[in-house]
Amino acid sequence: MIEKISRDICLIKYRKLPLCQYDKNIGDDVYFHPDIYSIYWLKLENENELPNQLLLLTKMLGGDEFVFLRENNKSWISKFTESRQDYKPLIKAVEYFKKHAIEKRFNGGVKIGISKLGEFIENFYVITKCDGGFHDFNFIDENENYLFYIHYSGELKVITLNKNANAIFLKHIDKTNFIDCEIEHTNRIK
Repeated sequence: MIEKISRDICLIKYRKLPLCQYDKNIGDDVYFHPDIYSIYWLKLENENELPNQLLLLTKMLGGDEFVFLRENNKSWISKFTESRQDYKPLIKAVEYFKKHAIEKRFNGGVKIGISKLGEFIENFYVITKCDGGFHDFNFIDENENYLFYIHYSGELKVITLNKNANAIFLKHIDKTNFIDCEIEHTNRIK
């Protein structure tokens, strides 16, 4: 299942998604981040495993649906990315999003069922690697226990939002191929 959600509805329903808005009065961005229990930065030896390993992890964490939303109120697909014809995986990824009516004007949230998450992540990651402006997307499980961010390098930030979610995450992370990036001021998985 892939379901589009208007940005306003998404902001009301999923209040723990990070947001950023430019404030003309102060001339700077204003950020919102939820209360965080722990932050982990993870990586894989082979970034091509990202869709499958992320799917494995999310299944173990108990999520059935995940909501993706951009921090900024901008459309998902830029005109430049949509018009590129120089990289076949990117063309395929843009076509995948078009097929699901997630195009250059859409700025809302997208809810993905676990059965479609691997394919979605595969296409999402291609655009993340190819479009420098596609950097501010997060996704959260339906129960708002975990917040995820995929970096263009293939690294994955996992934020646990409560003590119970953190315990479940630590119980299952060693059953995946993810390893700790050991970034300063983040939590360790071992």
